[in-house]
Amino acid sequence: MSSVKFLTFWRRFQVFLFLVFLILPGIIASAHALTEAERAYQQAEKELKRFAASKRRLKYRRYWLRVIARFKEVYRRFPESRVAPKALYKTARLYEELYGYSGRKKDLWTALKYYRLVWEKYPRSPEATQALRRAIRIYERKLRDPVKALALKKRLKRSSAGKPVAAQKKKAPSPKKASPKAKEPRPAGKVLAVKIGGTIKQIRHWSSADYSRVVLDLSRKVSYQAHVLKPLPGKPPRLYVDLEPARISPYLKPLVPVKDGLLKQIRFGQYRKNTVRVVLDLASLTDYRVFFLDEPARLVIDLIGKETRQKACPSPPKIINGEISLAQQLGLCIRRVVIDPGHGGKDPGCRRRNLKEKDIVLKVAKRLAEKLRTKLGCQVILTRSRDVFIPLEQRTAIANMKRADLFISIHVNSSPKRSASGIETYYLNFASDEEAMRVAAVENAASTHSLSELQNLLKGILLNTKLEESRRLAEAVQKNLVKTLRRRYRRVKDRGVRTAPFVVLIGTRMPAVLVEIGFLSHPVEAKRLVSPRYQDQVAEGIARGIVAYVKEMKLAAY
Repeated sequence: MSSVKFLTFWRRFQVFLFLVFLILPGIIASAHALTEAERAYQQAEKELKRFAASKRRLKYRRYWLRVIARFKEVYRRFPESRVAPKALYKTARLYEELYGYSGRKKDLWTALKYYRLVWEKYPRSPEATQALRRAIRIYERKLRDPVKALALKKRLKRSSAGKPVAAQKKKAPSPKKASPKAKEPRPAGKVLAVKIGGTIKQIRHWSSADYSRVVLDLSRKVSYQAHVLKPLPGKPPRLYVDLEPARISPYLKPLVPVKDGLLKQIRFGQYRKNTVRVVLDLASLTDYRVFFLDEPARLVIDLIGKETRQKACPSPPKIINGEISLAQQLGLCIRRVVIDPGHGGKDPGCRRRNLKEKDIVLKVAKRLAEKLRTKLGCQVILTRSRDVFIPLEQRTAIANMKRADLFISIHVNSSPKRSASGIETYYLNFASDEEAMRVAAVENAASTHSLSELQNLLKGILLNTKLEESRRLAEAVQKNLVKTLRRRYRRVKDRGVRTAPFVVLIGTRMPAVLVEIGFLSHPVEAKRLVSPRYQDQVAEGIARGIVAYVKEMKLAAY
């Protein structure tokens, strides 16, 4: 074999080895996860059999809940596995059976909740049809609610229409019984296009005297149109939104009383066959924004009323050695800063072994809060002070309802490249580069596809956002954070100020930034991020940046 042929063969062999070592671990991991899920489900089934065989245990609620917890755990650990819908269905079925022993209506409602999760999360699974039928049975025979039973029957019929004929398990009609005048059934594709749309699963709201945010959780993306009705004698201003094609979940009540400041109540109904109309009754209305967020699908409605007058800045508080706060010395009313520790609860953020982003940023946020109280003498509010999950849209609502003067969201970065490192600060705008888009996708828990759609939405949203103030705040924080860390640590990379469409920053009514304080995927920075000393220096750097921003804004005022 000639040397040229040998080199060519050797290069191909190297490529082959590279592909094997790149792909094989993923295949093994996937197979292992699948096997582990099935093993966990089998263990839960074994425990159920042992439980069912004991007449004594059937009398005690704690044993029921112990078995139910095993099936819940299978679903929580392996939501993408083949056994996940089975585990959810078993959870619901056990709650339904428990009702027969306990007589508690709460157990029935819990069973319905898990049945609904089956058909909404796994609509193509065989368990989805079973769950719908069980729910219909509960409404008809146990809750005596024919209206909701009928709604679910229609849903069952629609879902059956979208399946292949073989999957419907229905016998073909006898030729003798067929009528020559009978209408031919419409093709399944047309039924899907006309009837099946998004379902409004839940309505969430947060409201204050001059700001409200309403979020409609949907099963999928829908079209929407918003309209304002001006106030009339005896009638307050109203905003209504039509969603199409859309349906209302049978579990929702048609009226949601709020009576909290700006928002009085939320009304909704099936306005037309494929259209849901949501009406918001308001005390006043100055401006509003409506935008759609995907993954999961939700429609966000921001309402801005007549701004109530704030009290003049309070008398300067004495903080240390009888000195007044810096904000008061500069003549600025920095009353309130909201700090947002990213992620939390069921959302751990980025991870490295046993290290989790949610734990690191909470510690940094608490240190930052103390430093700001000392340096500025202002009120500091954390969106979360413990390990709990808070949706992104709720974090923004907290800042707006508390009428914060600044909003700081703290996060830890991660990258497929282990060599990536450094500090970067973002403010809301179109993505400045591909890397900024990747970071936003991670923090939004969304795909880059949905982010590209979000970029188009920003064209209208950014008109009322304090972009210039946010840019100045980002620059001050980035500069001082890097400077502070470089005094104690080597090779602190300054990745600069960037822009990206972060959901947590959309709709903020004050200067707002998102700070990425290091890379958990980088071995050196991962060690630093869990160090109390490093966390304290990060908090100190961000605090100095905020102080610098306050001073700059004072100078700009002259």
